[in-house]
Amino acid sequence: MIKPRSEILTKSLIESINPKEIIYAEVAYPGAMGNAGGISLYLIKEDVLMCYETNVFWYKEIYVEAVELLLKHQNQFRNIDIELQDELFDVFNGGMGNYVFVNINIILEIKERFFIYRKDNIDYQILPSVDGVFDSVVYTMKNPKSDERFGTLAASLVKDLLNF
Repeated sequence: MIKPRSEILTKSLIESINPKEIIYAEVAYPGAMGNAGGISLYLIKEDVLMCYETNVFWYKEIYVEAVELLLKHQNQFRNIDIELQDELFDVFNGGMGNYVFVNINIILEIKERFFIYRKDNIDYQILPSVDGVFDSVVYTMKNPKSDERFGTLAASLVKDLLNF
């Protein structure tokens, strides 16, 4: 099983990322529980599973660019001031200010405290930032009708975030 290699997300990296290549991403608002203000983007580069990370408290501009990149390619958040483009991600509420974006063209296998993404008979390990996020996402994956899909509260959180 291939474990992720972590690297700090930089401006040049965020500009080079094709959103279609993102497998899994987590966004935590500045006041969220767990990885407060953090973002993790998982993608495969030359058969290496990369986890690009940043935090709003380290690099606000890069954090906002990463959030905007993800928000442009989903359809669960409505009434936001971002032009929606191709729908590439399902969005899951990770609880307590955390959101998970999963590429709609992949399948994640649920394991004990992590996910597996299988590509070309290679298993790649996706590690959620905290157990609570993992538990919330797994519950929603197994019980899709239980997810109330965010509504106006999430839209106002997104607007607040972009003005943080």
